[in-house]
Amino acid sequence: MASGSHSEEEWLVPKKLLLCKLRNKRTSYWYCRVYAGNKKYVYRSLKTEDKKLASERAYEEWMKINTQIKNTGSASPKTIRFYCDKWIKRQETRHLGGTLSQSLFRSHRHQFQNYVPNYCDHMGWKYVKDIPLDGWGEYRVWRKTEGYKILCTDDDGNVSQGATRLRKPPKDSSVNREVTMIQEWFKYLLVPEKLAVASPVIEKAKIKRVNLEANPPFEKTDYTKIQRRFRKWSTAPESKSPEWRQVVYNFFLCCTNVGWRPDSEGLRTKWNQLKVRKKIDKIPKLNDKDEVVDHIEKEVWIAELKIWDNKNKNWREGTFLGGEYFIRLKELYEEWHKKNPEVFHKPTSESLIFASPKTGKKLSYTRLYDAYKEVLESLGMKGKYTLYSARSYYVTERIGAGADAYAIAKQTGHSVEVCRRHYERIKMLSADVGDEVTKRTY
Repeated sequence: MASGSHSEEEWLVPKKLLLCKLRNKRTSYWYCRVYAGNKKYVYRSLKTEDKKLASERAYEEWMKINTQIKNTGSASPKTIRFYCDKWIKRQETRHLGGTLSQSLFRSHRHQFQNYVPNYCDHMGWKYVKDIPLDGWGEYRVWRKTEGYKILCTDDDGNVSQGATRLRKPPKDSSVNREVTMIQEWFKYLLVPEKLAVASPVIEKAKIKRVNLEANPPFEKTDYTKIQRRFRKWSTAPESKSPEWRQVVYNFFLCCTNVGWRPDSEGLRTKWNQLKVRKKIDKIPKLNDKDEVVDHIEKEVWIAELKIWDNKNKNWREGTFLGGEYFIRLKELYEEWHKKNPEVFHKPTSESLIFASPKTGKKLSYTRLYDAYKEVLESLGMKGKYTLYSARSYYVTERIGAGADAYAIAKQTGHSVEVCRRHYERIKMLSADVGDEVTKRTY
């Protein structure tokens, strides 16, 4: 028995580690008291009433606290890194609960595993209380001059995939997104736990309005070349993964016929979000003088899609050309599975449309984009187009064919303003307007 605040106690390591029970507690759990230096002690609950088990746990806590003191200079877990880890776990819970997308969860994890802790180390902050209200004013400059050079690591401390590639300063939009995450960290974790008074005020860079030249649409002759070279690439006999190449090729075709955002929409769409139906179109047959002499009936496969707009956080629906590519892809999946069911997955209504033929998991956008760049480079078009050029191509083709700009905006998730600017550019480049504005009148 013991007096004071302990009802029972026993030294496990003299003057260093004490096993004890605290008075006036609702439970009879054992605690350990660990000497933390400078005449200070810390208590940890051992969550058990079994003395033998409590003794084992006490030694484990003692080792953890000593390691923490060695690494951080404090026995308190409330270091900045501790709250970074806590925030990551909270975002993971949101992700598992379906309220946070996987890409956003990865962004939070990447940010709070690497840039936030390293910036705090750079500023000499160890605890949240060390952070001044105006302490984040230098974050943008640090991130663009020093922060981007950091080799980022994963949960196990290994260098993340792609981190050893040529690194360059982030865009203003990327830093703005990181600033928002830092402010959310304060607003929803540090301030409620009374570790900070308010979220920091960090100025965001003003982003220029959408630049239509950033993802230029394919020129028609270039698109034909790219499509043919992509088809040849997808059936190359020397390929080690011919099935994967077929999926990538069909993904490219669908992107140019649907106009979705390739990474956040195309790769996340499932079979239960798609319906394909057939219709008969009458296509005019022209003579040498471009006069309609007859009509030809042609079967057209229409894709009815329900797409989750990750940018605007809502569902949108639309009908698109190119339904035959979806049918062909599903037939390929089923054919591969039938030939070798142990190796290839069989698509279900819940499966992703564009998935690894073997695992059924989402395609890697980085690997897919590398394949696309390989095709462009083989045509001497390196850097001329991005994969989002397929989206721009769809918009310009539909508007050029006479489709309403508002309807295209509803289909693609663009603002009407962006579609209107596409329309104005197409109109100014058309032959009729070009002749009109260059007509000599003097």
